[in-house]
Amino acid sequence: MTMQALIMLLVKGLITGLIVGTVTASIRSWVDRFFLVILLVNLMGLPIHEAITVNLVVLSVAALLLSLEQTDVLTSVREDWALIIISSGIGALLGRLLEFALSDIALLVLLGIYAILVGVRLLFVKPVPEREDPAHPAWLAPVSFGGGFLTGLLSAGGKPFTVPIYNWALGHHPKRAYALGSLGVVTAAWAAILAQIAMGKFFTPMELSLGAYEFIVISLTALFVRRYWTPKLNRIISLLVAPILIVIGVQYLMLLR
Repeated sequence: MTMQALIMLLVKGLITGLIVGTVTASIRSWVDRFFLVILLVNLMGLPIHEAITVNLVVLSVAALLLSLEQTDVLTSVREDWALIIISSGIGALLGRLLEFALSDIALLVLLGIYAILVGVRLLFVKPVPEREDPAHPAWLAPVSFGGGFLTGLLSAGGKPFTVPIYNWALGHHPKRAYALGSLGVVTAAWAAILAQIAMGKFFTPMELSLGAYEFIVISLTALFVRRYWTPKLNRIISLLVAPILIVIGVQYLMLLR
């Protein structure tokens, strides 16, 4: 790689990280940064398979750190750990196997569907306050499996969808639901990484370096934005990002034509 190409890569990576860090901190999505996959493809020109792998590096570290921050809450639901870890790990393994079997267009279409769903959720779904309701523990395993599958397939943790269902399954306890979501994502991310290595598809120095670079830029940006976070900022960014995600998702779906 020439010096000029390296500089361009770093500049585009910086812009990408600033955007992702600002958006995810504003909507308080500390782990599920699938926005990075979209920008790695659209802005930086990476192939979708490589973009997913780079984001998997970022996701694995971010999810691990967030889980460590939530140790106290996770301790309160430790009876569910084994269920979440096993089901999300199996889902991640199967998702990773499918990711390597699919074509670029198929993955972009799936990413487009996910982007549309997240966009719709940002527009219409509001947080549910903590309250005591009947629990539905039978849903924990399938939801964890689905989140793990998404992580292995698209390196999207699926928390915009899994956390609300975890919350309902636990009887409406948002903090516990978010902690279980983080546990599921960190398990799935590392299971997906191990599955990829086991298949003999090792991470390249470029993927690891770019993943580390993006993690640092995104994390520093998110920490800065978090200092000035308000519910109003959350709503503004959600209203700005949601239609963009829907438009991008539709563009990816049009690849089927």
